Amino acid sequence: MDFYEALAAKAVPVNIEPSSTSYFSKPQVGLDPRLFVNGKLISSVRNGVLTVLYNYLSNLYQTPQDWTSAWLAGSGVSHQWAAKRYPGDLDCLVGIDYLAFRQANTKYSGLNNQEIANMLNEGFKANLWPLTENFLEAFELTFYVNVQSDIKKIKPYAAYSLINDDWVVEPTIEEAPTNPQWTINAEKDKGAASEIIARYATALNAINSSTNSAMRVNAERALKLAVDQAAALFEDIHQGRKYAFSESGSGYLDYNNYRWQAGKEAGIVQALAKLKEIADMSARDFGAATYGIELPNVSTLIRRAATHNN
Repeated sequence: MDFYEALAAKAVPVNIEPSSTSYFSKPQVGLDPRLFVNGKLISSVRNGVLTVLYNYLSNLYQTPQDWTSAWLAGSGVSHQWAAKRYPGDLDCLVGIDYLAFRQANTKYSGLNNQEIANMLNEGFKANLWPLTENFLEAFELTFYVNVQSDIKKIKPYAAYSLINDDWVVEPTIEEAPTNPQWTINAEKDKGAASEIIARYATALNAINSSTNSAMRVNAERALKLAVDQAAALFEDIHQGRKYAFSESGSGYLDYNNYRWQAGKEAGIVQALAKLKEIADMSARDFGAATYGIELPNVSTLIRRAATHNN
């Protein structure tokens, strides 16, 4: 099996499906009553999130309560919680005291802060998120570590400390910014993504209907070009949003956040992410078929080297 064959084997139809996003929804006067009463987080919600987090971390690391902070953040705890989507969006951002982490988990003392954050996030995505897709039968609860341990530095919409049971960043009633040039740029993203996905669909159809090897080879290469371009466009939009919520960005009002949210509403972010996922799965399958094992990614190789020396 070569990589083109691995990609063709994983390829499935991908469509652009517009979706509601809280960013463009009408702000509500109050907060989500499923989460808050009189501005305070309902205790069963708070305890539920912390239990999920610490049960998971305790199985892998020593004394996680000593080196973590945790906040509910994002649109779910803001005044823009009422978008027509199910399940609702609930984000738990996790702060790490990296010195305390290394002291409690000496196996990882050779990792820098970014490598520790990457390790935790990869674990959350692979092993924890699938268990919290329907938290309280109402929310898609996701966990994420930012390298910054101070939540205020990433300029969240709002942030509620699960440890201290109080607001760190109180939500304000705010609507999405209006900027004609941003709208034009979002339409350009939509056009570029639509063109890539159309070429992907054409290539996939050609592979499935090819009658000779030359036709299939051409179609497989066209398919790879489309998924490579989709992955690059997704990363460009995604990295921009990360910048928006950094010390250098402007948070909610940043253009890069608007671009991400407009892409989600148009459905292109989800479609591009799916093509990137297909490319990643194909690479893993190709590695397994070629070398007999699934090849680790760069982050995993760095961690193995660092932990081997400790």
